[in-house]
Amino acid sequence: MDTSAYLKSHIRTVPDWPAPGVQFRDITPLLQDPKVFRVLIDTFVHRYMDPALRPDVVAGLDARGFIIGS
Repeated sequence: MDTSAYLKSHIRTVPDWPAPGVQFRDITPLLQDPKVFRVLIDTFVHRYMDPALRPDVVAGLDARGFIIGS
């Protein structure tokens, strides 16, 4: 399984929440497993090591986003 599929397999979809027709993506499983979380962070680090791809700003929206954004 490639890294993208591995990470996606740890994201839960909650249909029709918080409103009908919305597909909420719950990343809690990514944060609960230290091995998976490490793969996620390493993926970000390797992706943005190239100075041409480095973002100017990182925004961590909502409580779970703060953990990943930091």
